[in-house]
Parts: sequence; structure tokens; C-alpha cells
Amino acid sequence: MKLIAGLLFFAFAILAIRGSRWAYAGFVMFILLQFPANVGFRMRPKACYLAVNPQLALSSLSNYPHMILFGIFFLVTAIHFRLSGWRSLALAIGLTVAMGAGMEIAQGLSGAHHCKAIDLMPDFIGALIGLAVFLVGRTIASAKLSGERRRPFR
Repeated sequence: MKLIAGLLFFAFAILAIRGSRWAYAGFVMFILLQFPANVGFRMRPKACYLAVNPQLALSSLSNYPHMILFGIFFLVTAIHFRLSGWRSLALAIGLTVAMGAGMEIAQGLSGAHHCKAIDLMPDFIGALIGLAVFLVGRTIASAKLSGERRRPFR
């Protein structure tokens, strides 16, 4: 089942990158419905853990799956909406963190996982990683388009 979910995730992502509005909406809904679907939509709401302290912040820095997934979400969002200016990229970061908040709420409503406010920190870091990848990719693409070739060091 996880294989099918992973394939759907990447299928929606690829179609959204290619500009399909319905695929981007499906991508967002797929992410938000993942946790309720895991419990068969039998909701058992749990309270969200809102405490933030240095110990929790340090432990959240090892949440690599969140960083990777939200880096991917940032890239899909930035490419789908063809964002380029700093304000637009900041909007994509905001949408990424909002998606993280939506996922935490879905976790809390489903009772499937732990809803923690501190998980927004690795989501934000993932968005920043996605931003770095986006900017490097855009720089490489613009260098290729302009015909610039750099000589290796001698």
C-alpha cells in the first residue's frame, strides 16, 4: 500500500510540475488525506502538543523525512506556479509551512500520529532546502540558456 501511495505522490507531483491545476489540487489533497486514510477515516482526535523548547527543537532537527518531503512540496509549488521573484518565493515558503500546519492538524484529527507544533521547524527547513535547490537549478538553467560556458581551473 505504501508503494502505491508513493507512486501516487510522485505522479501528482510530476503532473503538477508540468502545469496541471487538477494535479496540484490532487497533490495537496493527497497529502492532507494521507493520515485520515491510514485509519480508514475513523477519526480519533488527539490534542496537539504545542510546547516548544530547545530540547524539542534540537530533536526536531533530525526529522529528515519532513525536510525532504517539504523540500519536494516547495519545489512542486514554485515550479507549478512558475514563481521567480523573491516575494513569490516567500509565498511558496508560506504555502509550504501552511501545508505543514495542515498536515499536523490532519494528524491530530486522525489520531494516527503525534500532532506537534515543533514539527513546523523541519518543514520550514525543508522549504529552505527546496529554495536552495530551486535557485541553483534556475542559475544552471539560465547559464545554459545564455550560452555561457565556464572553463575549468587550470
